[in-house]
Amino acid sequence: MTLRRWTVALWALAFVTNAAALGLIFGYAPIERQMGAVQKIFYYHVPSAISGYVLLFLAFLFSILFLWKDEPLYDTLAYSSAEVGWIFVTIVLVTGPIWGRSAWGKWWVWEPRLTSALVLWLMYSAYFLLRLFSRNDARTARIAAVVAIVAFFDVPIVHKAISWWGSIVHPVKVTLEPAMRKTFFVSMLAVFVLAAAFLATRIGVALAEEAKLQREGGR
Repeated sequence: MTLRRWTVALWALAFVTNAAALGLIFGYAPIERQMGAVQKIFYYHVPSAISGYVLLFLAFLFSILFLWKDEPLYDTLAYSSAEVGWIFVTIVLVTGPIWGRSAWGKWWVWEPRLTSALVLWLMYSAYFLLRLFSRNDARTARIAAVVAIVAFFDVPIVHKAISWWGSIVHPVKVTLEPAMRKTFFVSMLAVFVLAAAFLATRIGVALAEEAKLQREGGR
């Protein structure tokens, strides 16, 4: 199956799974007793964070392969993965304060997880700025690959921040009722498929741009 067909299939599946997830979130999962309806943000907030981790890991892996093999395709895959991963980290940083303001009365707290997540977002933002202002430069691509590799080491820090240093607002452990757990797993699948659809689309755009540049360069 070609990339284009995979992309179409993934978007179709993303539509179906996300429709199912939203139906469960608003029609099946009960309202959390203490936080109320705002807790439903959880069903997209947490899967977005995990999807972001996975995508940034792919950027980390492809960046290593690019430095090792010096194959431009790996650079394209790294950049595409990092870009989509950055989007999902942004979703986390946007939905988190909305949830926190309603649940805990604060938009932002400078605690370890939130701070390390913001640092992660800033490091990948610097990665994109580096690529943006030095486009199609081989040396910059290698420097950017190093930045992507180094930046990824903040991901386990974000993930383990509560276990290592505690948190003012985040619970150490979340316990879900059976209906909430089922809804969460469907939401996780929905967001994963959505992330895959975005990634396939971004790779397709990147490959099309490179093919266009090669055609123009050959004239």
